[in-house]
Amino acid sequence: MKKVFFVIMFMLPVYILALDVEQTYSQAMDAYRAKDFQTSYELFSKLYLTKLSDTNLNFNLGMSAYETGHYENALAAFERVEMLDPTNLRNKLEKARTYFMLKMYEDSELSFREVLANPMIPENVRKNIELYLSKVTKVQEKSFTYLTVAMDMLYDSNINYGPMDDSYTIGNTKYATSDKKSDIALQVLANIVNVCDIGEANGFAIKNRATVYLNSYQKESAYDTKYFAYVPSLLYKYTKYTAEMAAGADTITLANKDYLQTFFLMPRVEYEHTNTLRSSVYFKYQTKKFQQLVQSDLDANHYEVSYGLQNILSPRSYAQVNVTGIQEKKEHGIRVDVNYNEYKLDAIYANQFTPTYGGELYAQIRERKYDDYSALFNATREDIGKSIGASVSAKVMETLRVKFKTNYDRVDSNQNVFSYEKYTVSLGVVQSF
Repeated sequence: MKKVFFVIMFMLPVYILALDVEQTYSQAMDAYRAKDFQTSYELFSKLYLTKLSDTNLNFNLGMSAYETGHYENALAAFERVEMLDPTNLRNKLEKARTYFMLKMYEDSELSFREVLANPMIPENVRKNIELYLSKVTKVQEKSFTYLTVAMDMLYDSNINYGPMDDSYTIGNTKYATSDKKSDIALQVLANIVNVCDIGEANGFAIKNRATVYLNSYQKESAYDTKYFAYVPSLLYKYTKYTAEMAAGADTITLANKDYLQTFFLMPRVEYEHTNTLRSSVYFKYQTKKFQQLVQSDLDANHYEVSYGLQNILSPRSYAQVNVTGIQEKKEHGIRVDVNYNEYKLDAIYANQFTPTYGGELYAQIRERKYDDYSALFNATREDIGKSIGASVSAKVMETLRVKFKTNYDRVDSNQNVFSYEKYTVSLGVVQSF
């Protein structure tokens, strides 16, 4: 009986201490969610020695310390998180920001570039990193520029979008459709980005992006493609808002012949509802000019509006849904395959599973309706398209990754000559400089 009494007397203070720890943890989390960072910092600081292996507590302590100006303590907390969870991309970003506040600019730049080299990060996160790097390099009195080059081998099962059916009927006459063509291509994609800060914190920046894409088929050289684009933009960030006004020009050549030139304007706004939920909206106006005389009646004005909602599911994963409306209007001519309205819904899920491996899933459904009546098919054309894709990347070195990607695409049209299906498979490398 005495032994039981002594055990109870020994365990009771331990139980009370554990209860007190959990109660303090709950109070700290309530303060953190309410953005009362001073209170959450004080409470988390009392607890972290008892929960050194708790990733969430250390991250929240780091954020609370950062928001209250205790940057050295914030850095220590983020470093503990990195040891516990090296796949935590959000933690890497916050650590880079903390380096910047501590005026450790070289460490800040290296940390930001490490995250920037990951192809799985969403575009809006990439843009925020570019803005931070522009400030880092401004302090260092140098310009921030980075280059990404991707090279891969691609197999395309239906290069020419050959119809699924072997024939189609006009009136009482049956015609054979074109055969599908498949081939292997070498693809090279290069993006160079320069961002220059022209304001104070949360101010303006100028971004310049140039893109080069080359696609060369082994046998079907008539489909070889070259694409060049230049897009300058003005960026403005203020608290929860990020605004961008982009203008651009691009050109496409097909089989070494000029094919298409376009010019566009695209204002875009992003709003952070919470630390994990973001909305974005953009409008795009584009003029399309086809370069071959026989295709001049394809010239059109392109209008596009899109809304996206992104949810950061965890420090290493996110999901995003976009809804897009498109309208094209021909400038001249009598072709019936230019004017159309299109609606798209697409979704992306990405996850950095381990420090080495990451993956992405993509799906889209779209509907396109043409305005002009086709006397040939005795109907206006309507297409329903579906796409699904997946990719996996593996880090070989800090700025070098191997990437495998596959995609399936199918379009069903009420004019069956335009119905097709195809799949592509690619394997290559992505290098950042």
